[in-house]
Amino acid sequence: MGALVWVPHAVEVWKKAQIIQKLSETQVEVRFVSDGVEYDPEDGTIKTYDVREIAKLAGEVSSNAMPICNTFDKLGVEDMCTLNHLHEPAVLKTLQLRHAQFVPYTYTGQICIAVNPYKWLDLYSKDLYFDYLNLPRNDLAPHPFALSSSAYIDMNKLGIEQSILVSGESGAGKTETVKIMMNHLASISGGGTHGSLVIDQVLKSNPLLEAFGNAKTKRNDNSSRFGKFAQLQFNAEGLLVGARCETYLLEKSRVVGQAVGERNYHIFYQVFSLAQELKAELFLDGDVADYSFVHVGAGSKVDNTDDSVFLQETKLAMDTIGIDAREQRGIFEIVSSILNLGEISFKADTTEKCSVVTLDRVASVAKLLQTEEETLVSALTHRTMAARDETFTIPLSADQAADLRDAFAKGIYSQLFDWLVARINKAICSTTRNVKHHIGLLDIFGFESFDHNGFEQLCINYANEKLQQKFNSDIFKTVQTEYVAEGIPLELVSFEDNQPILDLIEGRMGLVDLLNETGVLAKATDAAFVGKIHEAFSTHKSFEKVRANPMQFKVRHYAGDVTYNGDNFLDKNKDTLPPDMLELLAASTSPFVRDVFPSLDTKSHQKPGRRQGFLVGATIANSFRRQLGELMDQIAKTTTQYVRCIKPNANKSATEFDRQMVVDQLRCAGVIAAIRISRAAFPNRLSLVEFAKRFDVICPSKLRQAPPDAMVMGLLEKLGITDTKSSQNAKFAIGKSKVYFSSGLLQYLEEQRTVVLRAQAVRIQAHMHGYAKRKQFKAVINAVRTIQTKVRGWLARRRWLLLCRGFPRLQAAFRGGVQRRRFRVLVAETRERHLLAQAQAKAELALSLQRQQQQQVDHLPSPEVALATTSVSPTQTTANNSPYFHGDIPDSPKSKYPTAESSVSTNMRDEWTKIVDEASATAEQARVAAKEAMHLNAALQVENEQLKAKLAKNAREYADDDLRMENERLRAQLSALQSKIIRADEVALLAAKVVDTRITYRDGKQFVEYKLQIETNIRGTLFVWHRYSTFRNLASTLQTKNGYARKDIPELPNKTLFNNFTDKTVQERVEKLNAFLEAATNADYLQWGIRIDAETCVYKRRVKGGSGGSSSYRDSMVSRDTMANAIPTGHSPTNSDHSTNSMSSITSSSRDEGSLLRRSFFGRSKR
Repeated sequence: MGALVWVPHAVEVWKKAQIIQKLSETQVEVRFVSDGVEYDPEDGTIKTYDVREIAKLAGEVSSNAMPICNTFDKLGVEDMCTLNHLHEPAVLKTLQLRHAQFVPYTYTGQICIAVNPYKWLDLYSKDLYFDYLNLPRNDLAPHPFALSSSAYIDMNKLGIEQSILVSGESGAGKTETVKIMMNHLASISGGGTHGSLVIDQVLKSNPLLEAFGNAKTKRNDNSSRFGKFAQLQFNAEGLLVGARCETYLLEKSRVVGQAVGERNYHIFYQVFSLAQELKAELFLDGDVADYSFVHVGAGSKVDNTDDSVFLQETKLAMDTIGIDAREQRGIFEIVSSILNLGEISFKADTTEKCSVVTLDRVASVAKLLQTEEETLVSALTHRTMAARDETFTIPLSADQAADLRDAFAKGIYSQLFDWLVARINKAICSTTRNVKHHIGLLDIFGFESFDHNGFEQLCINYANEKLQQKFNSDIFKTVQTEYVAEGIPLELVSFEDNQPILDLIEGRMGLVDLLNETGVLAKATDAAFVGKIHEAFSTHKSFEKVRANPMQFKVRHYAGDVTYNGDNFLDKNKDTLPPDMLELLAASTSPFVRDVFPSLDTKSHQKPGRRQGFLVGATIANSFRRQLGELMDQIAKTTTQYVRCIKPNANKSATEFDRQMVVDQLRCAGVIAAIRISRAAFPNRLSLVEFAKRFDVICPSKLRQAPPDAMVMGLLEKLGITDTKSSQNAKFAIGKSKVYFSSGLLQYLEEQRTVVLRAQAVRIQAHMHGYAKRKQFKAVINAVRTIQTKVRGWLARRRWLLLCRGFPRLQAAFRGGVQRRRFRVLVAETRERHLLAQAQAKAELALSLQRQQQQQVDHLPSPEVALATTSVSPTQTTANNSPYFHGDIPDSPKSKYPTAESSVSTNMRDEWTKIVDEASATAEQARVAAKEAMHLNAALQVENEQLKAKLAKNAREYADDDLRMENERLRAQLSALQSKIIRADEVALLAAKVVDTRITYRDGKQFVEYKLQIETNIRGTLFVWHRYSTFRNLASTLQTKNGYARKDIPELPNKTLFNNFTDKTVQERVEKLNAFLEAATNADYLQWGIRIDAETCVYKRRVKGGSGGSSSYRDSMVSRDTMANAIPTGHSPTNSDHSTNSMSSITSSSRDEGSLLRRSFFGRSKR
């Protein structure tokens, strides 16, 4: 448990997982593991899989062995046979890693896998030519040069013929790989002047074959639509002296029709780039889209290609191989005749008879082929049948005539292609007897399996089955060689051959024979052919009938099952033309046409090795079987090497890697089958040294010092695994340098190793976790101490700063407190003096009343006088005339004139007595009031002294509290004042723009200054000179501060003019400045302020959402009445100068603080 394995996946094909538990012998539960990606949504997902299904898909030999994950570095491995666990997921992962690093080549034993990089890589320089020729293969990176060098060396040293087979699907890079190796072989072989000529002819022949044999398909813009076997000829010294090319199975159906998105052969588009005069002579009077054989692909352009350029390359190739101007014109005439043939149409005269509609096109074709026009019309609309000694002419229907026209076009083109191949061979093939050796390069189509598979796919897959048989045989021989070198018994090795599938196709009464047999019947149909093979192969293990469609059948190929559709098998198998057509071409007056189409007598005497062309009765299946047999006979005599080309994606991307597409190609290329063969007996292997290193942890201590082979044997015996070399059920085999394991054994050893490592890992993790936690705890403690130190220092500095800032305020508050205490004492003293003055006033009033009464008493007349002056009213005597007004009040009320008492009337005496009593009472009241006033004055003096003592005591006891409270109150009051005080000299900005420029000099440098015209609401129009940096800094502030819509304020770039003060550059900068000023002043959410001081204009940032101009400041100013209301209750400005001065000092201090605040908020003025 715990081992890392690969499991099937719907998207990634194979996904890394870890075994959690084994539910049964066939069921296993795994957890998905991320395979090096940053985010894997399925990481940790648990699923259950069938072990047998996994083993079958992965290519494991045993049905109960799961594919174990290997350990990879960034570039994977150069040779996948060195992997401990070699299976399909390991091959896929290696190719993906190397493709990501733009390394296209990888070995699998003797096989070179080439992944198309879709970009040119610097891997083909001439310096590398001789490195791969002279250095050992293992010292260099995988490369096709290694295979071509190996073939060249073995040919020279061993004298054995060599061949290199290159296969892959369309677009995988087969043709380019063949050209790379051909160029390499031609360069390293030399050959002097003749060799250089041969090399040039061999390499220049490729563009000619590509022009006539390659076309654009959906998968490849330059797809080879034929198989090619090029044989390079060498003399005894290893010098290149010539070459020969053989072709197979040209796709003739493409001449008359293509699928959407594809094109016809390149030459049909290149002829439209010929000169206008020549095109007129070739009757090409229209565009590509005007011709039915090429109009489907007229709109499909090939990337990075120009047909006119490729036409010149085609002509150059013709010149190089010796095709003269006459023959070149003849080639273009035949190509043009095929295009014009496609424009010939027919109309039905009756149900069994038709006539030609476009006679002008018939005339064009007849002139191009130099035949009779009437004969051509007859050959297209009639067929001649021979019976015994008589011939019959049978008219054709319109559909039959159209089919015959298309067959004629395909036949002409196929014969022209064969003629070109023969001319190339004539030019480059050595005719001397000094040819001793050959190196063959086979470029053939890979295994194909589409949604619709027809006759062409059966032929292609038949060829791949033949090549796979050779491939399996060579791989098996390689395994045998390795086992002999290691001392492993060969009876343990075997592999499954694909001969039954080949017997099904090419054997006696196989698919080919039944197809030919059905085709010769008079009324043969495709349905009859399919029914016949259903009946003949109903019990064959490689054949299956498709019940859903009676026209389909399935063949189990080595690369997978392929379903074929039997429609058009009979027609596509035919390789003949009616005798009328053959006679028409043979009778042409053009020497070139007669050369391309020899007479019937000539063809009947051809050698068996030459392609039969249009022989009556020949079939494509027979011809292809014969050619394929000859090819395999040639390859069987050679030492073969293999290149498997892989297409990484369908988008031609240099970075994309489609895992599903690559896996399908690996299976079709037989790579997985080769793995099964190479690991049939012992699918896993390790070097003895690597085994000792890897499994040292589960070995007993006494075995660790033993030799590797003894250590392996001892460990396996300890685990209960015995060696049975002579049995087909051998578990393992120990060679000279490697140990081989049967299926599942290495996985068992890995599981045992995982158990031990997991236990040790738990212990290591425990120690590491403890160490990490302790280290983390120490780091936290150190961090806390550092934070505490920093915070305490910050608090101390803050406290000191507050003390420094608060000391002046504390002094001001203390002085204010002293002045307020003095004020309160002064108020108390004033009140005391006021009370004393009131008491004194009352006492004086009482004394004055007393003196008045006394004076009245003293001025009473004697009885005699009273009698004499009875007419005088007593009330006329005033107190002011009394002599006793300022004297003391007499203590006795006795009269000074007792003698007159008796002489006064009773009424008068009573009145005087009453007056005296009233005065006495008034005097007594005044004396009592004076005494009370004196007592009150004394009490007030005592109270005053007590208040002074109490005030002094309270001042001493509560001075600190009062100061703190007063300090806080003053601080709050100061803050309120600071928030309300404004700068009275601010005005509102209405508009601003640059109206002039000038150049100034400072410190030996030039500067441009800009004259700013400012429109204000109060000061009118102002003009100020500024540099560019002032505006840029302001723009940077507006762009970066929060609360501003940055998108509405354009940026002013920090770009120096470097003294490039031209009118254009200065005007551009003025335009940028004006755009910025207009955007800034027009923004509703931005408020601007300016301060005008002498020649200085300073902008300041205003709060978002504030009122415009300086009115917002005026509304928030503190009025004088508000300041006056701040004076404490009971204060009189006239009586308390100290308090007034104190408040003035506070107000002045507040204004100073407000001035400092404004300077810090608005910034310092700039000159």
